[in-house]
Amino acid sequence: MISFIIVNYNSRRELKKCLDDLCQINEADRCEVIIINNDTKKLSLPQYNFQNQIIHEVNQNIGYGAANNIGLKYINNEIVCFLNPDTHSFCADITIITKHLTDEKTIAMPQICTESGQSEPWSVGENISLLRLLGNNVGLYKKPWLSKQKISVSWVSGAALFTTAKLMQKLNGFDEDFFLYFEDVDLCKRATALGSKIYYLPQFNIIHTGGISSKKSTKKQKRCYYKSQDLFFQKHLGAFQTYLLRICRFLHIK
Repeated sequence: MISFIIVNYNSRRELKKCLDDLCQINEADRCEVIIINNDTKKLSLPQYNFQNQIIHEVNQNIGYGAANNIGLKYINNEIVCFLNPDTHSFCADITIITKHLTDEKTIAMPQICTESGQSEPWSVGENISLLRLLGNNVGLYKKPWLSKQKISVSWVSGAALFTTAKLMQKLNGFDEDFFLYFEDVDLCKRATALGSKIYYLPQFNIIHTGGISSKKSTKKQKRCYYKSQDLFFQKHLGAFQTYLLRICRFLHIK
């Protein structure tokens, strides 16, 4: 069935809610949950009715991508879902997403909703470039997260990303140079280069509280975001666009 990998950092209360709701989905007893604990304190959880439940204690914040890569070492299923600990209220039939993974290179994501039930902005998107970033600021481009039907996209959020173990193996997992932010976009970019199809599936949905692990330090969060954004641009778009991005950021026009 599905191997769910969840990275915990400063989200113990949200993680418990996530697991309480996750064990209510159809065929939960055929799924496994692997929790990578980036908190400094050890994690104690009740045993849920999953087929398998593992906690791997890292006990330091090694980053989202690096922690998920550890989780990949434990999976026993062909399908893997990277899930944020602050997600909950999963639709009961969410395991049907596996039928939309049409081959071993497919990536899919359900609709990510805010606590108010609205589709989460920027949870899915098209190819990132400086021109697109500037265009987004003035509303030139469509908002794919508002789609009501299955659509093909360029990237999806790592808050609930479904794919195959074989694809993750081919990609060598997440790029651990991304500590937080853009590791999901980078993953999708590299997957597309291998011929992957990436789908947004709004007929399935989950609630995402969002930002729990970093709420206490907005400045630190912003610095981390910009560092990862620069890394993505350098890696995929080159030095010139990265330079222009930094100028635009300095001038506050993006």
